[in-house]
Amino acid sequence: MGDQAEFKDHAAMYEYAERNGLDYTWAGTKLFAKRQRTLPADQFEVRPVRTKRGITMVGLFPAAITRIEREANAPYREAMTAKRLARLKRAEWRSARSMARRKTA
Repeated sequence: MGDQAEFKDHAAMYEYAERNGLDYTWAGTKLFAKRQRTLPADQFEVRPVRTKRGITMVGLFPAAITRIEREANAPYREAMTAKRLARLKRAEWRSARSMARRKTA
């Protein structure tokens, strides 16, 4: 993807990722492990980044991968949103019914 130099800080890494159309994930996260396991080496680049706490690793990968996954999961996200809204509506209805019963009692 690019040269393997260390980033001087997280801001430099972020700028590099934005400039090159990349997404990133920090070492130690589930997403880092998933990307490292599932992407070929030429699509997942691990680079060191200096932070206040020392040096940590960041994984850089094409942003198109995230976009494609998000589009593929859109029907599921929409279904979960509808389900959440229906649950909130039921809770509001129950609350209103309970308040009405208290007033009449």
